[in-house]
Amino acid sequence: MPHLGPLPSWSFALGVTTSLFSVLNPISAAAIFASATVGMDRVALRRSARKASLTAGTAMIVFALVGQFIFSFFGFTALAMRFVGGVLVLYRAISMLYGEDPRERSTEDEKAEASLKHPEDFAIIPFGIPLLAGPGTLSTVMGMIAGVTWREYGVVLMAIIANIWLTYLILRKAPAVFARIGAIGTKVMNKLMGLILAAVAMQFLINGVKALYVEMQQAPPAAAVSTK
Repeated sequence: MPHLGPLPSWSFALGVTTSLFSVLNPISAAAIFASATVGMDRVALRRSARKASLTAGTAMIVFALVGQFIFSFFGFTALAMRFVGGVLVLYRAISMLYGEDPRERSTEDEKAEASLKHPEDFAIIPFGIPLLAGPGTLSTVMGMIAGVTWREYGVVLMAIIANIWLTYLILRKAPAVFARIGAIGTKVMNKLMGLILAAVAMQFLINGVKALYVEMQQAPPAAAVSTK
């Protein structure tokens, strides 16, 4: 369980906030949101943006709050979650850098089902979950709370709230944002976010390796077995 610990540094708070912004990638999400909300009036657009942001934020906060209990219930360690988070986020980053964003993939069945929904229904699924709060986002949150102090835990929660508010502001202006940066600008931003995510993933893995090394150094030596 987390302990109180010293006050988190500004670098920690900035790193957590920028990492969450990169994995949420609201700029790229705004382009998809704008294309799916064509013809909506301003009130409906804002309502959809609010629903999508709140859905993603709720999922992230729930995972942040119950993450420690999930660790305890299934017997996971913070070290294991660092490695899992690093691998999942690295996969997402590579997809963004060298291929299509996995969030934009959909099957023919999903498209057929989506065509039957009211436009505002998209705000919760698939925009809130999994477009914004997908496996990469939730695993990043779980990795961030693994082995932190209570004060760092609070910083993570505040960073989630700040990013969700920023995501809402971007989504509510999605048509204007997409019109300003265009398809090329969206692709460039997607690559930049992928590059940052790759760095976040490697830092997760590096922290995991360091923690594993410390555990191995502190572990008592195995008792020698006599063969007489």
